[in-house]
Amino acid sequence: MNPGLFDKLRRLRYAWLFLLAFALRAVFLLQWLDLPYLSALSSDAWAYDRWALEILENGPLRHTAFYQSPFYPYFLAGFYKLFGHQPAGVLWLQALADSCTCLLVMRLGERCFGGRAGLWAGLLCALYRPFIFSAAVPGKETFAVLSAALFALLALRAGGTGRARDYFYCGLAGGWAALLRTNALLLLPALLLWAWQREPARRLLRSAALPLLLGAALPLLPAALHNWAASRDLVLVNYNGGYTFYLGNNPSASGTGIYPPGFSSAPPLEESQPALIAERESGRELKPSEISAFWFRKGLAFIAENPGAWLKLTAAKFFFFWNRYEIPDNYDLQFISGQFATLLRWPLVSFALAGCLGAAGLFLCRRKESSGLLLFLFAAYFASLLPFWLTDRYRLPALALLLPLAGGMLDYAGTALVSRDWRRALRPALLASPLLLVCLLPTPFNRSFAEASGWVQLALVYAETGDGAGAVRAFEMAEGSDPAALTPELLAAAASFLERRGDLEAASVLRAARDGLAASRIK
Repeated sequence: MNPGLFDKLRRLRYAWLFLLAFALRAVFLLQWLDLPYLSALSSDAWAYDRWALEILENGPLRHTAFYQSPFYPYFLAGFYKLFGHQPAGVLWLQALADSCTCLLVMRLGERCFGGRAGLWAGLLCALYRPFIFSAAVPGKETFAVLSAALFALLALRAGGTGRARDYFYCGLAGGWAALLRTNALLLLPALLLWAWQREPARRLLRSAALPLLLGAALPLLPAALHNWAASRDLVLVNYNGGYTFYLGNNPSASGTGIYPPGFSSAPPLEESQPALIAERESGRELKPSEISAFWFRKGLAFIAENPGAWLKLTAAKFFFFWNRYEIPDNYDLQFISGQFATLLRWPLVSFALAGCLGAAGLFLCRRKESSGLLLFLFAAYFASLLPFWLTDRYRLPALALLLPLAGGMLDYAGTALVSRDWRRALRPALLASPLLLVCLLPTPFNRSFAEASGWVQLALVYAETGDGAGAVRAFEMAEGSDPAALTPELLAAAASFLERRGDLEAASVLRAARDGLAASRIK
């Protein structure tokens, strides 16, 4: 084929994939804007929005070091500065960014397994339901996925050329990824480990390690300087790592985002409560890094005293990562797709498909070839999650690495089936069969409680927006699904929202329900 014609066809393929991905995200975003959720932001979405407004009001310097990853709130603040407080407008940029991720994933598939595999990978990415959903939710996950895909593609380029400047660019992407998720820093040594197999150690240090680390340092330097200026403390990016580690390793831990008794998951208390507890138990005021170290020690003490329980927790986290169920954190994809007629109900790609194909694709990788890089990067990111805890959004960046493997598996299986080589077609799936089994097993979670929690969140959204009838109805649905999801505090909060909105009748109904629930639990 004429090289010019081939390049033109490839560009057309990229253009069509981008248009498909963006069209799907635009359709869902328009549907999402008609739902009540954006009118009353919840959990991290609320926290990021509030932080961005604080930046605009008080300036870029916080009163202390960053507790959460800083990139997204500052990105929001910049958008609000230019276009006003329009959270919905940011979501269109997220839809564009997520569509670009599909192109990067397709290119990764092409570089590792060939053109057909790349096309499969891009299509899987464009149709991946959790990506479509997360792009419509205010949060950093879309950019975390984009940064992981960009880092992987630049790492492939650097490994191919061996040039210092390409490793430097790769480091820039890695530093950006760490400003979104600090555990992305583990991708840097994973890249160096893969490159170490391919070139002498002396040359690797000069042409790869040093420029890679220099590139990563540049995006991280402003965060570190901010933290020193705000707290006179050495905090590279943020200081919530120790507390997050403790949440994943304590006597009440389940492997998911379950908070121990007495600890609040409310965003306004997420930073202050752990600090107050750490300082009270230490008997003195602590710096941010000391607060994080306090909770790390608490988690490590639990592991040392309960090694069997820790092993069970680690096995549970392994299961949760590979299982098809999307563990809800900020918003429940399963609940929203079940209760509202949106694009999420279409026959899209779920983790059940992407996880199975990606797991089988891991066994197509060759360590010293391009595909081996995906194996090293995925292993590093996967390992970075196990010490902490698992939810749907924590798993998302790993899909930027799994989907090219899934595309490679589809191409591999298709080629083998066309040639009727059944043994060759089934070999990767058989090797990955334990992972496939975990992926397809029913979830061990109480689905009734999860549904009730979805109704409770919706009830609070209705209450905050002044829809008293909707709030009462949603609380009734929650009680019918699982009364354990209801607490007097939630009912009181909803009643307060409605009172401020002037709906006294609905507020009195919820306060009566709160009193009845409190009385029944005292008995």
